[in-house]
Amino acid sequence: MGLLTGLKLRADFSIQRINSIEMISLPLLISSAVVLITFIFAALQDWKTRTVYKVTWYPAAVIGGICAVLFWAEFIHIDGAPLVLFISVIFAGLCALFCILGMFGKADAKALILLSLTVPITPFAAYIFPSLAVSALVNAGILSVAVPLFCLGYNLVKGNRAPFWLMCSGKPVLGSSVKDRFGFLAETITEENGEIKKEFVRVLDTVFSLKVPMRHTRTLREHPEECADTLRLLEKCETVWVTVGIPLLVPLTAGLIFALFGISAVDILLSLLL
Repeated sequence: MGLLTGLKLRADFSIQRINSIEMISLPLLISSAVVLITFIFAALQDWKTRTVYKVTWYPAAVIGGICAVLFWAEFIHIDGAPLVLFISVIFAGLCALFCILGMFGKADAKALILLSLTVPITPFAAYIFPSLAVSALVNAGILSVAVPLFCLGYNLVKGNRAPFWLMCSGKPVLGSSVKDRFGFLAETITEENGEIKKEFVRVLDTVFSLKVPMRHTRTLREHPEECADTLRLLEKCETVWVTVGIPLLVPLTAGLIFALFGISAVDILLSLLL
């Protein structure tokens, strides 16, 4: 689908949606409210502990699922609606795949899948192209740009030196305190003849870091017996580089709020291109 075709679809679908606002507002409003409340609650958990309990998603999945069925049963016949449904399902599938590959945390993937399948469009603004979930994620990505800028500035001021990608995503901490941090070890540590040797991991290795539990500081904290050798080496290190563990649900929730009210980075970009 070309860009112009996509924008025409967006306009046509918005008109149809506005003409039918009284019919679709109730299920969509309920689903949006429940999902937003769930996101806020999950974001608070993620911020405090970097853990979101499974039960957090159950009420929104049930209520949102029922509302989504009611919504699509009424409006699947509208021109462009099948494509919106298709995009929502495909995006949810990609989120699940990225989670399996270790590129997304489980809670992040669940949040995006829930949003994509239960709130395909926003009830508070014209249709956002290509979907509410995609717009929320892109918004979150833009909001998260502040983190690497802050890390880079912090490391430059402190005189810390590392590969550029790590300067923008981590910082050195005391070896003995690594287990109390949120993030991933950005150095491999070995000991030869009583001498500690450290080597920065490759940037591509960090993309799939969730698939390497021993690199996760949470693993060091929760399974000290299994990580005894790593913890022993860390105690001998003055400092070790650790990536900053960003609780994605925090910027994702903010991105969702913006998208719900029609503020979409995707839309802004498209408007600049045309």
